[in-house]
Amino acid sequence: MAVAVKFGTYDFGTTVEKYAIRQRPRVKPIVIPKRDGVRADIAPLGPTEVTLTGKILKSSNTLLRTEFDNLKAALFKTRDKLTLFDDRFLDCQLTSYGDDFVPGSAMLAARYDLSFLAELPFLQSVALNSNSQTVTISPTTWTVTPAGNIRTRPTLRITNNSGADIVNNLKIENLTFSKALVFTGTLKTTNTLIIDMQARSIQNAGVEDLTNWQGEFWELAVGANSLKYTGGITVAVVTEWRDRYV
Repeated sequence: MAVAVKFGTYDFGTTVEKYAIRQRPRVKPIVIPKRDGVRADIAPLGPTEVTLTGKILKSSNTLLRTEFDNLKAALFKTRDKLTLFDDRFLDCQLTSYGDDFVPGSAMLAARYDLSFLAELPFLQSVALNSNSQTVTISPTTWTVTPAGNIRTRPTLRITNNSGADIVNNLKIENLTFSKALVFTGTLKTTNTLIIDMQARSIQNAGVEDLTNWQGEFWELAVGANSLKYTGGITVAVVTEWRDRYV
């Protein structure tokens, strides 16, 4: 792990003076008539906001202007990865930009003041973790062990290597949370199901196939999770996830 303040490919280097993160749970207090206080249910996290300020100093006005041109070219896009350390990132977009010359610098130094918004409120590991299983016995159970400090949502890829179609005979579970998804359609031989638990999407051979599923999209806990496959064999099951941090 090393300090690496970047937005996409733009490296802020040692120019950063302040890096501040704000996370706001979506708490909605409810006033109870004729009572002191309020009622507030446990709320999910809202978006994460990041403020980044710093100063850039160059040996000429031309070099300073070019540097800010490069900065703005990197910032004014739809979204990209913002890092503080080289092993974790936020998927952000710019919400506010400002710059001004430092008084008395002969226009050789200027400050920037940036704000970013991350829809997903978690820092995620740059490394994409993966676990692969070749399932030849049904049911089969195995363990995956995310790090981080908060639950994450995986993507599963289930490939039919049986030599025959699998029809209405596939279930994938996280026994740690007692949650399951059941496939009621047909997975043709050599085809792959892609289950994205974060996006709540399921593709069968590249085509969206939510109508043939029952159950709920599940998460992975921090630490050991017991996953279970029940159904047609032989299949390859790949589980991918990024560790998450708040």
